[in-house]
Amino acid sequence: MRKKLHCAACGIALTRPLAILSGKDPAVTPPDMEDGKPMTPAGIAFESYEPIGLSSLDTPTLLGSVPQYWLNPDDLTKVVRMTKDKGRLAGCCGLDGCDGPNQLCGCGAEIGTLRTDCWTPRVFIPAPTVTEWREED
Repeated sequence: MRKKLHCAACGIALTRPLAILSGKDPAVTPPDMEDGKPMTPAGIAFESYEPIGLSSLDTPTLLGSVPQYWLNPDDLTKVVRMTKDKGRLAGCCGLDGCDGPNQLCGCGAEIGTLRTDCWTPRVFIPAPTVTEWREED
């Protein structure tokens, strides 16, 4: 079954159709956490039950909730754009994602966090309260 991620505020598709692999399935290999490389191949989302941990200003935090979905940034549609809040765009070579949601839907809703910095795996993590999965049409 393939699903698309949609903005809960306006209903627009935020991704192309994706196969979702569950971290609870023993047959599924967990994603590679290699710095600078996508955590998942294009077309695949991973449902994790162990959220990615972050440190911002020496305060350990978790990014999102459980389950947490990890998507390849290349699967996002062109409607997704960066926030204009410069305080959420930190990073040396890309976005470190440590300062809160940094991606917006075209309607303006904050839909998730993109991590693309050299010291992080490349991943988009949708905000569960403002996004929803729908089966492909």
